[in-house]
Amino acid sequence: MLNLELSTFYGDFEELDALSRLLEPFNEQTRALVKTKRMHWMTSWSELISVASLGSGPDISQIGNTWISSLTGLNAIRPFKPSESQAMGGDLLFPNAETPNPCWSIPWTIYAFVICYRKDHFAEKGIDPASAFSSQAATIETIQKLGEAWLTPFVPNPYPDMLHIAASWVWGNGGELVAYKNNRPQIVFDQPAAIQGFSNWLESYRAVPASHRLNGRDCMGLFQQGKASAVVSGMRMANTLLASADEKTIENIGFAPISSMPWVGGDSLVLWKHSQREAEREKVALELVKFLTSKENVIQFCQAANSLPARQDALDTLYPSSHPLHETVQAISKSGRRYPAINEWRSIEHQLVQELDTIVHEAYRNPAQTSQEIVEKRLHPLAQRLNRTM
Repeated sequence: MLNLELSTFYGDFEELDALSRLLEPFNEQTRALVKTKRMHWMTSWSELISVASLGSGPDISQIGNTWISSLTGLNAIRPFKPSESQAMGGDLLFPNAETPNPCWSIPWTIYAFVICYRKDHFAEKGIDPASAFSSQAATIETIQKLGEAWLTPFVPNPYPDMLHIAASWVWGNGGELVAYKNNRPQIVFDQPAAIQGFSNWLESYRAVPASHRLNGRDCMGLFQQGKASAVVSGMRMANTLLASADEKTIENIGFAPISSMPWVGGDSLVLWKHSQREAEREKVALELVKFLTSKENVIQFCQAANSLPARQDALDTLYPSSHPLHETVQAISKSGRRYPAINEWRSIEHQLVQELDTIVHEAYRNPAQTSQEIVEKRLHPLAQRLNRTM
């Protein structure tokens, strides 16, 4: 029997159980045994670098979509041939873009944040859901009307959730984080449109009292209890909410993207070059990637794990026009933005996350300072430092 290893950073019981059940028929069909190795999200990068450097470890790994450029630079990833990527779905796997050539990774699932709101609360407060989040100005106005009934999760450094949410505000305001000048990346999050986007993002936090700085699960808990009118939530929690709610509750819940250009993250599967040392191992490993990313199986996995599939045809199947999240998911799929897949991004992301954490704390300590003053004070020096190193 051939033993294969798949490394994943999925950690919730639902996700791991769904993956285990999904692999059962593959093991039976191929007479292989696929073992899963769990890597913690916060340490998985260093573990993957070790795999790349040593040339041994998992045959297949789940990676964050922005990690691929760094890993390919280590000459440790086996590219997928055009015929292989086309057999797996081709352009259906790369929404709004053609299949890259060379194709280094196969998209698996995606992730995003959404606004969940209670229609009855909005009616009581005279807020029209159709226009409540139609622009950044409208969103800020809605947040101000809601006051303490608005919640956005506080996720401290080193977790990057606040940056993911902030990126939606920046892009939605016409700003950029990184741009190219003379074919080289340049930091531009200190430019006026980006600064205003970050300021709007900070206003969404300042609307929440310091005593209400809650994580995502606590925010959603208050929303489910009817103690909050609107909350920013990850897609998994939004799906879990719908899965556990009765029909009357579902009819009372609405959803909206954070902005007109929301952040979309995700993960992909890569095949390590060391799997090529044995022809049979390489063949079965390739079949496993095809198996996991197929429409049928990614639907099965995402239904069980409350995740979003990367495949457009699977996304359309899971979120038809009758689904409460249909319009929001379609907007995210069509207008969502991703971070640049550049080698420098991990360092940029790490330092931005640190600064945003500081910015939120400073905003609570100094209520007299405007959001723009606080944002400019922290982000202008960071942009200058990063541009000097790039």
